[in-house]
Amino acid sequence: MIALRDDFLLVAQEGGHYIPCSVEHLTFELAGSAAKQVDPEWMKQAAAGVLHYFKDELGKSHVTVAEFTTALTKVFQGLGLTAEVSAIEPPVPAPEDSAASPQVVWRGDLQAIAVESGNLGELAFQQALLSQLAAALESSPQTVEFSGLRGCVKMITGRKHWCPECRKWSAWIVDLLRSWMSEKAAHRHVSLVVR
Repeated sequence: MIALRDDFLLVAQEGGHYIPCSVEHLTFELAGSAAKQVDPEWMKQAAAGVLHYFKDELGKSHVTVAEFTTALTKVFQGLGLTAEVSAIEPPVPAPEDSAASPQVVWRGDLQAIAVESGNLGELAFQQALLSQLAAALESSPQTVEFSGLRGCVKMITGRKHWCPECRKWSAWIVDLLRSWMSEKAAHRHVSLVVR
């Protein structure tokens, strides 16, 4: 089980598996010799731009190498760099029958769970969260991803700005999910992503 760092994306590997990868490291790998021709700070900014594009504009936390390469090439072209981005491995082919193959990533929204539990308190939220996790694990995913942690915590605490109480609630929710995952999916290899 892992909690994905803010500067990481899940990158598709052969067989439909996803591994967490630093966007900055992936940018330098794909740029190859072009990375040596420009300022390293510029490369870091290019990586940050690609990360922003996938996470904030598209709302994605997982990509294929081909998708990442395409976005990085557009960033390079937009800044006048004519270097070719080289793929470090062939793109993963899409599964032909998605109904026959298990779901790779199951997604849930923590903020929506907080809205559903309303003013019923911590116990109602905890029960709704456990129900969502149980439903997620029934579909046998490789990754269980919950988004909306900050919004959920602010809604539960009634805060408009992040504060020490919010940090405590955030840690409590992540710890709760980790302990349930280790209990409910101990015999399976299921990753947990909370963002």
